[in-house]
Amino acid sequence: MRILTGAIRIIVVFSVLTILTQIGGLAYLAYKPFGLAMRKRNKAGGFSRWKRFGLFAGIYLAGTLFVIPPLAELYGRVPMPWFANEEQRIKPATILTCLANRHYVRPELKALISDLSLQMEEEAALVYLDANFPFLTGFPLLPHKSHDDGEKIDLSFIYRNTQTGEVVNDAISMFGYGVTEDPARGEMNRPEECEGKGHWQYSLIRRITPQWRKEKYVFDEALNRELLIRLAKDGRVGKIFIEPHLKQRLGLDRHGKVRFHGCSAVRHDDHIHVQL
Repeated sequence: MRILTGAIRIIVVFSVLTILTQIGGLAYLAYKPFGLAMRKRNKAGGFSRWKRFGLFAGIYLAGTLFVIPPLAELYGRVPMPWFANEEQRIKPATILTCLANRHYVRPELKALISDLSLQMEEEAALVYLDANFPFLTGFPLLPHKSHDDGEKIDLSFIYRNTQTGEVVNDAISMFGYGVTEDPARGEMNRPEECEGKGHWQYSLIRRITPQWRKEKYVFDEALNRELLIRLAKDGRVGKIFIEPHLKQRLGLDRHGKVRFHGCSAVRHDDHIHVQL
């Protein structure tokens, strides 16, 4: 019975880590023999649970930082920057995105976003959210429907601090999703329409994400219009997904690349989906 329970535990942990980070399950299998040896020694007053966790974290970090990037490049994917600098003013909404290996893209997509970051006003750094895993086209990056081929990335909208008026080079929620720029009166309301058709998931992330930071940040229409127009005019961009009411509000009707993503997805008035 203990053997069966242990096997189930290994399968569950492996599966969860693989779903969340793609390579976490392999790191766990690499750690497991050492962890078992340390656990045996712990019974004699040796290694504590925290030391075993530290060993796993070390193996995982070593793989994430030093092993995965060169291997991913062989398969045509490269990591987005962990931090912004003068050469590419791009940063993740949270470092957890990079630690979870959800920041890999095709080299041409990285070049596109890097070029765009230098074209925008100097004060506006670009904040990216989820991109793709490093390996295997078709491997799902949950909860996204796509983001499985290295050709997609989500960008945060650009906001200003309501008190200082300064551009906020950050997302307005922990992971960048869920704090929405809702339809105003008279604008097309696809969230309401999609939910009315039974697509319960459409506004789910918004419902579970606190909206209080809306009081501190304001959606910058001018900079977001500039960002979206530059994306739409770039020949490397294939599609851009935002909510129809934002396309209407920002005057982007003549830009065919800016599209509605469909009710079977989730709402896109909290981020911009860009794909090659």
